[in-house]
Amino acid sequence: MPARIPLDVDLEDKLLYGLTPTRLAYLVIALLAGFAVWTSHWAPSSARAGVAIAVVLVGVVAAWGRLRGRPIDGWAADLFAFCMSEYRIQWRRPRPFKRLGRGVS
Repeated sequence: MPARIPLDVDLEDKLLYGLTPTRLAYLVIALLAGFAVWTSHWAPSSARAGVAIAVVLVGVVAAWGRLRGRPIDGWAADLFAFCMSEYRIQWRRPRPFKRLGRGVS
């Protein structure tokens, strides 16, 4: 008995407005973060509105943004991997201070 195998089994599922579960999570988290910024009382309302809009826009770009056919989070992951492989971060302990005034030069 011959069986037919569907060709699109490796595609991600689309949940809402063409967003995959990961991209929908980016959008929901950005909306929640924007709401949290807006409802906090750390600055005047105009500053909070600007920051909240910026946070939501970052989430929208992360959810729907594509550059040259690739999602933005793929570019961010590749940039992070490149920076970690090319630039070495060294943590050095600070040298102790010399004692002053005791004849030590």
